[in-house]
Amino acid sequence: MAGRMREDPETIMAGWMRRFGRLLGLLVAVAMLAGCGDMEIDDFAGRSPPLVLEEFFAGRVEGWGILQSRFGTLRRQFRIDAEGEWDAGTRTLRLTETWRFDDGEEDVLDWTIRRTGPRSYEGHEPSLIGPARGVQAGNAFRWTYRRQAPSTGGTRLSFDDWFWLQPGGVLIARASVRRFGLEIATLSVFYRRRPPP
Repeated sequence: MAGRMREDPETIMAGWMRRFGRLLGLLVAVAMLAGCGDMEIDDFAGRSPPLVLEEFFAGRVEGWGILQSRFGTLRRQFRIDAEGEWDAGTRTLRLTETWRFDDGEEDVLDWTIRRTGPRSYEGHEPSLIGPARGVQAGNAFRWTYRRQAPSTGGTRLSFDDWFWLQPGGVLIARASVRRFGLEIATLSVFYRRRPPP
């Protein structure tokens, strides 16, 4: 009758240490990748031209952009037509954005954005899960929210949008789209104000 071979304790311990080392290395790599894109809004304090959200989006605005996969593949192109109205009494911006994608899809966002402090904003839109939160510094604005996106069948997605106002009135935006904490896509958008008709 053949008996089972027993491994000595040193071999068992060495195997566990190798596995632990691999796991630790993987965790460090993930943490480093997650930290690579970290920006803080205060990094932009003092930069100009200053971005005042309600000034830029009051009136008619147009934009163009692309959606890329997490690996950088171009997935969609789109155009944005927006119209906003600022009510200074209630410190509220009502903004309607119509996104028209190159595949024929259309997505309309009806924002109600309230200025809650000298640099802070809170937004509501019917497709959001909870409020959007925004903060401004210098020429930058950061806007974070979760929404059910129609193009994904109502999947809940998290958005981390950054906006930077450039000389000449061009607003550049980059959004990171996440599902379950992992980035699945990025959007790059260029906005400009349209002159009154």
